[in-house]
Amino acid sequence: MKHFYLFILIFLSITVFSQKQTVKYSKARIYYNTPENFQLLIQNGVPMEHGKHKKGVFIECDFSSDELDIAKNLGIEVEILIDDVKKFYQERNSSNQKSSIDKNSSCSGSSNSTYAIPNNYNHGSMGGFLTYSEVMQEIDSMTLLYPNLITARAPISTFATSEGRNLYWVRMSDNPNIDETEPEVLYDAIHHAREPISIQQLVFYMWYLLENYATNTEVQAILNNTELYFVPFVNPDGYLYNESTDPNGGGMWRKNRRNHGNGDFGVDNNRNYDYTDGANGPVWGTTGISFNTNSETYCGTGSFSEPENQAMKWFVEQHDFKLALNNHSYSDLLLYPFGFDVNRPTPDDATYVAISDFMVSQNTMLNQLAADLYPASGDSDDWMYGETANHNKIFAFTPEIGTGSQGFWPVSGDINSLCQSMMFLNLTTAHLAGNYAKATDLQSFTIQNTIGFLKYNLQRIGMDNAGNFTVSILPISANIISVGAPKSHSAMSLLQIDTDSISYSLNPSILNGDLITYVISVDNGSYTINDTITKTYGFQQDIFVDNGNNTTGWVISQSWGTTTSTYYSASSSITDSPTGNYVDNINKTITLMSPVSLVNTVAATLSFWAKWNTEDNWDYVQVEVSADNGASWTPQCGLYTQPGTTNQDFNKPLYDGVQSSWVKEQIDLSDYLNQNILVRFQIISDGSVTADGFYFDDFTISVLYGTSSINENRNLGHFLGQNIPNPTNKITTINYKLPNNIANADLKITNEVGQVILQQNIKGSEQSVKIPITKLASGIYYYFINMGDFQSETKKMIIIK
Repeated sequence: MKHFYLFILIFLSITVFSQKQTVKYSKARIYYNTPENFQLLIQNGVPMEHGKHKKGVFIECDFSSDELDIAKNLGIEVEILIDDVKKFYQERNSSNQKSSIDKNSSCSGSSNSTYAIPNNYNHGSMGGFLTYSEVMQEIDSMTLLYPNLITARAPISTFATSEGRNLYWVRMSDNPNIDETEPEVLYDAIHHAREPISIQQLVFYMWYLLENYATNTEVQAILNNTELYFVPFVNPDGYLYNESTDPNGGGMWRKNRRNHGNGDFGVDNNRNYDYTDGANGPVWGTTGISFNTNSETYCGTGSFSEPENQAMKWFVEQHDFKLALNNHSYSDLLLYPFGFDVNRPTPDDATYVAISDFMVSQNTMLNQLAADLYPASGDSDDWMYGETANHNKIFAFTPEIGTGSQGFWPVSGDINSLCQSMMFLNLTTAHLAGNYAKATDLQSFTIQNTIGFLKYNLQRIGMDNAGNFTVSILPISANIISVGAPKSHSAMSLLQIDTDSISYSLNPSILNGDLITYVISVDNGSYTINDTITKTYGFQQDIFVDNGNNTTGWVISQSWGTTTSTYYSASSSITDSPTGNYVDNINKTITLMSPVSLVNTVAATLSFWAKWNTEDNWDYVQVEVSADNGASWTPQCGLYTQPGTTNQDFNKPLYDGVQSSWVKEQIDLSDYLNQNILVRFQIISDGSVTADGFYFDDFTISVLYGTSSINENRNLGHFLGQNIPNPTNKITTINYKLPNNIANADLKITNEVGQVILQQNIKGSEQSVKIPITKLASGIYYYFINMGDFQSETKKMIIIK
């Protein structure tokens, strides 16, 4: 009989255990609709920090059946979008489709794809993601191949997880085995076990640094002047558990694997840190948590109750990290403190805003205060920044990598592009630990005089207090005869902005429409950062101007009108909703009444002052141009456009979110030269949540008339094509045609600072040349044809290896 009861007990225990492990997850929308319901969900342990948020209406994410039952029992509406999301992830991954986008990828300019995929970087066997052992093998290979740049992995002291595993760390630097006095940066991943892109992109970044150190000056600058620390797995037990249950990917376990002895497992490692809020005391266990051991936001028995958090605490306190990236997924956000309570920015909020603006400037992430998503206590960022009794203040951030459609397990076809989308952010974080400043070109699209000054802003955003910089102008195009001496900026304080200029002199024979290319170079004493600028020469004429005081020159589709409540220039501006917020479900336009002629122009620009407030990621405004009298319209790229999300005009340039101060937008109309165009503004909203809308003022179309030397050369029979393919990595082909009276010329390729690094003679009898670029490093290059007394236009070439 004892054996029978023992069998029953074991059977029931196994049954309970099995039930705990086979929880069903669904992608669902929870329509909370009110702040009170939102708080109820949080208080009952439903995790709300990931997924797609429609503020004040719903959250769309992957939820367990238990969490959905909580919402239903609270009387909150639940809509199931994908019944078995784990199965969906696994089946979707087998199709190897791709869905991710780059910032302004439909526009010219920076693209994340310019970061070459490292030669030694690999996908893993878990739905394309690396398993725990595969990550360790990758890191061991790094040490084997680059022992002078990265340490061997080592455990964080003697700390071990509840399943007996160590947390490992490595250091990357030009002297990795010596703990130097250089600024330190921390990168970590896998606080939450079901977020594999957080470690995958770190492995990509690490290989990129190692493989490019020998040839890439930016990478050299980072590793020669900074110590980078990596903790690949904060929660190894949880990650390995997902491997065991779902070896092909799609595992949904979030917490660590602490056994509570009641059939429940796990503590949320990102609810187990602490921060003392002055006289209000410790904030651990106050918001965004649950004390139910079965909840995914269970915060433990006390702050730092978990060995993983104890290890991270000890590790941080042994170092002096200036910045930290605590990587997560997903929401396409960059979060910063404080996160424990609403309306509680840090005393350094201005710094957080300025540097995070720059960090996300090359991807689609939105940077915001963590608590604006939802308040949650016990997270890593609040502790790293705020709890300074045993370590200095750390500017800590949480990247939430990936979009709502990609989820916790993005399709394998998206893995590389997601890794590339994090590269600028990762590299910039390393730069910001030291003496760093960003230069902003202040010139308009055109340069109108052969002698003058090139204006710029310089803002210090690095944490090093030296604050000394030298700014230079480096000519690239041959029509720049000379430039003035470099300018020194000394003892700049954090966030200080200096405005200055450097003189220039152009070839007096330059013609309207000729392109002028130069580099703004910022030298901090240890390395230089270069930004290539291209302008058009000529005297710009304003051929259409609307000062925003009436709408008589426009065709209006309801609602649009003038307002005196806000404007850039007196006495009014034009807006989509003059009397208040725009309404739900609108698609309204304001269109120029008559076409504007760009005939006989060599350059054209649309500019206007604007400000806006729309529901981010949902409602939006576009500026569109038609060259066929309104039969078709093309959204235009500007300085402030973002690529549309899947809820908007996907991947097309648009304006959304909040721009509270007036900014001058500029749009290049070069695609429409010698045509007649119409321009319109269009606002589109969905069925809920409205805002103030879009304002514009001083709408101006400016042109350059005449024939540029580029066009003159074409008239002489000259042509220079874009290299094919571009980007390229081995051999690239350039098509060309020389003028009839020229038998030979030189094709020159320069780097970003104008140095000729490859030159090849070309013949007029041929119209194509193959250029081997195997000896050139990854980067941006420029090429042109030199034909004695004049040269062709300059083209950009991107090399990715």
